[in-house]
Amino acid sequence: MSSSMVVEKSGLPPGRVQARPQFAIRPKSRIGIMFAFLWLCLVLVSTAAQAESQGSQAPLDLNRATAQELEALPGIGAVKAGAILAVRDTKGGFQTMEELEAVRGIGPALVKKLRPLVVVGKTAASSGKTTRKDRQ
Repeated sequence: MSSSMVVEKSGLPPGRVQARPQFAIRPKSRIGIMFAFLWLCLVLVSTAAQAESQGSQAPLDLNRATAQELEALPGIGAVKAGAILAVRDTKGGFQTMEELEAVRGIGPALVKKLRPLVVVGKTAASSGKTTRKDRQ
């Protein structure tokens, strides 16, 4: 069978070839699109769940927190984090949240804001561990 016979049988004039639509969705590509859509939904749901679980982590222990961890708290920058660490080292740790007000730049309003985010755990002295201050 020659190519001219195929064209003639298709109902087109000789010399014309039927153009294939460029944007038609074939059944195989529908499955691909559905797979991509489901994968995207899964990624979005897992990202949302991960973000939610990070927001509900255990509170930060003031007596064990690093400067970087303290800086992640709202209202605490590098300077206040350093001041918290200085007061903590001087006192040997915090016993209550109210002692945080002794840090320069931290008042009752900021302590109230931080209360759900931080806890005062055991200090190194009360847990039997020695600190740098004890060793000197």
